[in-house]
Amino acid sequence: MSKGKILVVEDDEDLLHLLLYNLQKNGYQTTKALNSIIANHLIEIERPDLILLDILLPGLNGWQICKFVRNHKQETISEIPIMMLTALGSPEKKLKGIEMGADDYIPKPFSVKEVMLKVDRLVGREMKKRHLSVQIKQLEAKENRRTDFQNMLFHELKNQLVMIGGFSKRMVENRSLTPEKYRHCAGVIKECSSSLNVLTEEVLLLLRLESGDCPLPAEPVSVGKILNHIISGLSKQAQEKGISLHFEQAANIPHMHLNATAMKLALSNLVENALKYSPEKSVVTVRSRLGNAEEALIEVSDMGPGIPEEDRERIFDRFYRGENVRNKTKGMGLGLYTSKTLIASMGGTIGAETSGKTGTCFTVTLPQVPTPAVH
Repeated sequence: MSKGKILVVEDDEDLLHLLLYNLQKNGYQTTKALNSIIANHLIEIERPDLILLDILLPGLNGWQICKFVRNHKQETISEIPIMMLTALGSPEKKLKGIEMGADDYIPKPFSVKEVMLKVDRLVGREMKKRHLSVQIKQLEAKENRRTDFQNMLFHELKNQLVMIGGFSKRMVENRSLTPEKYRHCAGVIKECSSSLNVLTEEVLLLLRLESGDCPLPAEPVSVGKILNHIISGLSKQAQEKGISLHFEQAANIPHMHLNATAMKLALSNLVENALKYSPEKSVVTVRSRLGNAEEALIEVSDMGPGIPEEDRERIFDRFYRGENVRNKTKGMGLGLYTSKTLIASMGGTIGAETSGKTGTCFTVTLPQVPTPAVH
């Protein structure tokens, strides 16, 4: 495996070949340039991990190439380490090279061993720097996601508490409420509480997964029972919208080694989405069956507005909502992202088929992982 890519810019071909030979012998991938035109082109195309740069070159000299690199608008190029090689060994020339942004300076004639040691040092430093940069970006992304989830949770918490507070106050202060209106207020409070409970579970599971601390615990789970529980819980919501909610279980799926909470949340989101976007007097169908490779296949199909072509690649993105539904239905754009993340954590996949005009079918595939034997 290559230790890194080195660009050698040197017009003395004998010296060039000596450097290339020793660099390759020490595990580096190399490219060469005999003049400044080729050098500038290769710097932008190859983006080496280090440039060994002669100062006395035809055309632009080494100082000008160094300046070109350091002033480049792309950070991946402007920060490439540069080691200058030159017969101009005066302190003034060395100082000029450093002022131009060179990381090191070796006068000719030089020891090949010294060059290799300094190459290892500079490339190693660059690799550590890049690795640290990647880690910092990952931490920043993780913290941004955590902040987004917290802000979303607090926002929704505030909204639901306002509703709970308002209807509770109405129940307490309005003594003339009819039993029907009283039951309506209690129903709204119960719905708000249930919504907050589900949202909290989702956020906690997502934060746990994205932190990478540990995988979700798994246990033998009946997919059919989970689907029956979901459909039973959402049947009232379907009736209120005049939607027929059907469950078709084509085959008995054996118990699978999954996380029950993650399964319930992931599949609930799909069925709720189907109900949310389907028109009155339409049908939402949930199907479960075994695939050819003994995997569990779960389909949730609706007769809603479909997914426009321009939205299909982003429907599983966090907080994304399609243009055709953004102003028509409430939501935070977290449901499909949650479903995909939780299903992927259990080794499964999710996809969507839609005409873009009417109806969408989401398909979840869960591989059959043998349930560990109990001793």
